[in-house]
Amino acid sequence: MKEIGPSNLVVEEMDLWVVSHGGVASNAICDFLESKQIRTRPDNYGLICHKKHPGTAVNLPILVIFGDFESAIRSMDRRGFLTANATKMRYGMDLPEVTMSRLIETNPQDPLGIADFLESFRYASKTELDKVAFLRYPYTNDQAQQCLSELGFDIELEGFALRGRKRKFGLVSKEVKLLLEIYEDYDFE
Repeated sequence: MKEIGPSNLVVEEMDLWVVSHGGVASNAICDFLESKQIRTRPDNYGLICHKKHPGTAVNLPILVIFGDFESAIRSMDRRGFLTANATKMRYGMDLPEVTMSRLIETNPQDPLGIADFLESFRYASKTELDKVAFLRYPYTNDQAQQCLSELGFDIELEGFALRGRKRKFGLVSKEVKLLLEIYEDYDFE
């Protein structure tokens, strides 16, 4: 049976918490870091990879990957993860009974929870609850290496490369069209 939540951080199983809103190759960098013995994937990784910062210190360095919102939304939709990732960002767990139309209805300015998610990590960084680095997708290896260095990891990213995006997304639902409009001008600085 698939575990849906709640999603507590298991700090003892991690060296670095890698989070994203989804659709920005966070799994690719986690795979690479794991191959270099940097623990990023506890048993409940699928539940915490899109979780907001809890607002209290987690005592782990945190890498937040974000950006390219239009392509990220299309990618998550194409792969069937959009609603699950949104409920993880919004509620901290996968809630299969919550529909996209319900998410849009209850929070029309930020239905996916991307802005709230990113602001939670900005708050953690500004208040020095935790050491947080923000990495905007798409990024270069030098940019990723600089963020990791800021977090205390001296690692070469030689051999790591982002794959090109699949540009053939196909038809999208009316909800996804609305989401693309909502996040069209959203930017996080």
